[in-house]
Amino acid sequence: MADYKAIRGHTIQTVAGDPGTIADGLIWYDSVAKKVQGSKTGAGSWASGGNMNQAGEGGAMAGIQTAAFYAGGNRPGSDTSALSEEYNGSTWAEGNNLNTGRRSVPGAGTQTAGLCISGIDPAKANVEHYDGTSWSEEADVNSARGYCEATGTTTAALFWGSPATEQWNGTAWTEVADLNTARNQSTGNTGTSTAALAAGGPPGRAVVETWDGSSWTEIADLNTGRGNLGGGGTTSLAIAFGGNPNTANTEQFDGASWTEVANLATARYNIRGTGTTVLAIAAGGESPKSVATEEWTQVSAAVTFTSS
Repeated sequence: MADYKAIRGHTIQTVAGDPGTIADGLIWYDSVAKKVQGSKTGAGSWASGGNMNQAGEGGAMAGIQTAAFYAGGNRPGSDTSALSEEYNGSTWAEGNNLNTGRRSVPGAGTQTAGLCISGIDPAKANVEHYDGTSWSEEADVNSARGYCEATGTTTAALFWGSPATEQWNGTAWTEVADLNTARNQSTGNTGTSTAALAAGGPPGRAVVETWDGSSWTEIADLNTGRGNLGGGGTTSLAIAFGGNPNTANTEQFDGASWTEVANLATARYNIRGTGTTVLAIAAGGESPKSVATEEWTQVSAAVTFTSS
């Protein structure tokens, strides 16, 4: 059996109290309490972030909690907006527009290297790449469609829904294995092009599948079935929130099962999300069309080890 140093790369430290930053998996000796202590995952909660400049639903979103983008979508006065916004962790700022306005479109990547993939009205095969300043056209997907989801990077992305799946290698899109349960409007920004997770879908589906780079496999269902929901994380640590019917439900996945956690402050669907189970962001949605941004934070808490 590996010892703590082999796993963590250092020996157990002696600290007077708690370490300044408590991260999962950390163990230390508290010289004040004279006890060996460690950390566990604490409770998470949603807090209000800065409002979007324009209400939106069904746009492309990707990045992290402190550096995300939201492009396109259904905006006030326009069902197929080209508007693009950037979030810095507190406020949204308008950026350069997409070349082709569209809605029901997924995003992937980061704020400085992102993708806006396919979408509707009408169905569009267009894919655009964001460099942090402007959008440029990339190779089209093979099957134009909306209400789909995506994850990954600008050089290795996955795009899926109803039930086709396509993989991006930075140059071209290739059709790969379909979802087992044909659907769209699942979670996006969950994983990579070789290890992704698709949770939920209409009408009120609880089904969850994971992608291993070649095929989809069904795993544990959500507790509350729904579509048009937001998500983030990985195949072993994921978060899913909001959805249709209009709900504030938030669930976390630990690699084996889903657990209900703190609800969003604003119930909505067609919501977009990105980030991790520790730091996630939810933006936009309906009904009604929303400017609301919420930030999810989960902290680790100290525990004392006891013998039995």
